[in-house]
Amino acid sequence: MKKFFQFETMFLALVLFIVSVSSNVFAQEKDEYIKFKTPLEKQNLPEQVIPAPPLALNTNDSPVPFANVDISQNPAPQNEPAVRISRKDPNRVVAAWRDFRYGIDPVANRRVGYSYSTDGGTTWSVPQLLDSTLLGSDYFKNSDPVIAVDTAGNFYISVITIGSSTGNLALALYKSTDGGVTFPNAYIAAAVADEDKEWIVSDLSPASPYNNLLYITWTRFSSTVRIEFTKSTSGGVNWTNAVHVSDPNHSGQGSNSCSSVDGQINVVWAGGTFNTTTIYYDKSTDGGDTFGIDTAIADGPDPNGLPNNVNTFPSIACDLSNSPYRGYLYCVFSDNRNGDADVFLIRSTNNGQSWSLPVRVNNDSLGNGKIQYWPWVAVNDAGNVAVLFMDTRNTANNSMIEAYVARSSDGGATFTNEQLSSQPSPTVTPGSNVRFGDYICVDYLGNRVVPVWTDERAGGYDMEIYTAVIDSPIGVRPFAGTVPDNFTLYQNYPNPFNPTTIIRYDVPKSALVKLFVYDILGRKVKTLVNEFKSPGEYELNFDASNLSSGTYFYRIQAGDFVQIKKMVLIK
Repeated sequence: MKKFFQFETMFLALVLFIVSVSSNVFAQEKDEYIKFKTPLEKQNLPEQVIPAPPLALNTNDSPVPFANVDISQNPAPQNEPAVRISRKDPNRVVAAWRDFRYGIDPVANRRVGYSYSTDGGTTWSVPQLLDSTLLGSDYFKNSDPVIAVDTAGNFYISVITIGSSTGNLALALYKSTDGGVTFPNAYIAAAVADEDKEWIVSDLSPASPYNNLLYITWTRFSSTVRIEFTKSTSGGVNWTNAVHVSDPNHSGQGSNSCSSVDGQINVVWAGGTFNTTTIYYDKSTDGGDTFGIDTAIADGPDPNGLPNNVNTFPSIACDLSNSPYRGYLYCVFSDNRNGDADVFLIRSTNNGQSWSLPVRVNNDSLGNGKIQYWPWVAVNDAGNVAVLFMDTRNTANNSMIEAYVARSSDGGATFTNEQLSSQPSPTVTPGSNVRFGDYICVDYLGNRVVPVWTDERAGGYDMEIYTAVIDSPIGVRPFAGTVPDNFTLYQNYPNPFNPTTIIRYDVPKSALVKLFVYDILGRKVKTLVNEFKSPGEYELNFDASNLSSGTYFYRIQAGDFVQIKKMVLIK
């Protein structure tokens, strides 16, 4: 026992030395980052990688363990971001946003900026603007970008484009075949009336007869306001005539869609009457040729008190995994049923035929006057659910916001909440034409969650698009319903092992839990847990397939509690 205690002391000293060295490196990187952050005045700049800001790398005592990264890197306002992870190469990620670098109020000049990552969202290329001249002489302004990706790794950015001569809004699409580096191809998808607030998806289900078809839903403002649908079977080049989704008396905005395992198309949108938000749902079982009768799947009082009177729309996702929740549909939205704006999730386990009662996603005190809005939902290939939203629970007033993510590993029955923002953001705007936007976005694949949100921590009207570097826990699950008395880290079993082993730990009270694996030299080789945990008993399956045979140590930290265990990998 004494020898092991001495070893623990030596090991901790080694880890502290590594941390000290790393801090000096981060300090040097900080200087380089400050020099790099300069205004971007031109559309086409040489490719360069934006380092993750070292100021966002938090200490063990910080309640926010996620590095925050400024993607847009421009002093003009940027908002309404979207993001997608490539299903061909998960390291490839593309984000896009509405960009006002060429003009704000009283005359807003809307463009669309974008950036890409080749390391899963940790670092990003220098942002560029889509070339709106590709759409012809009348369309020089773009807005409201949304991203889709197909199984071949092609990225698509749909936009609302504004006619210079008519002022009418049209739907357009930009396509990239080089992983989001360039978008040299552009096509008009719809230009009949005022087309607004679109959403694009690609059918990613291998079992679907419509695999890789592209779908866009949007609101058409004409004599009858309707949610409309169009599809492309040619990789975005050609688009069908619009098909009505909503019934005539169920108009609305903020349509969002997803495809089911069997190719069913699911659409939700926000409608309702005065002071009431109704979430409508409709579906197509024939590849979008026809849609059924609208169903109201949730009703509640309008979320009030949102800064600058922003809108908040629903989001829907389908579990395409082989998990026990395969085929589940998840819809998230915000309303005021508890007296202030909360985020709720409803789910369907039978392809949209019926829906569950709402589950409150945010876990702050009920009816505390704080607000949560702009929810967005994604499901990864293991059936885990992530919901991104804006939150004011830690701020002095509801005009200061922070990004939060809630995650569920039990089919949306329960959620853990984690703060993403390392600094709160104001929500000031230069005027009604720029505003603060109406939504944010998240994608989820493997162990990586990639959120994007609008953030004004820089001050003034400098809205930036931020993300957070999130590695999801690997196979962590509660294995008992009891609450333990003490923090405990158990010996892994089996030990020695090849190549997998089970690690258990106890959490007696809510805490930020960090569980890392180190090699014999004290180098961190794996992050197993780095998130807040509710009281309970937990276990995870550690897969060391990519490690060499040898002795390793796993170390847990939760508040002041620290414990280390040794394990041996034999191959």
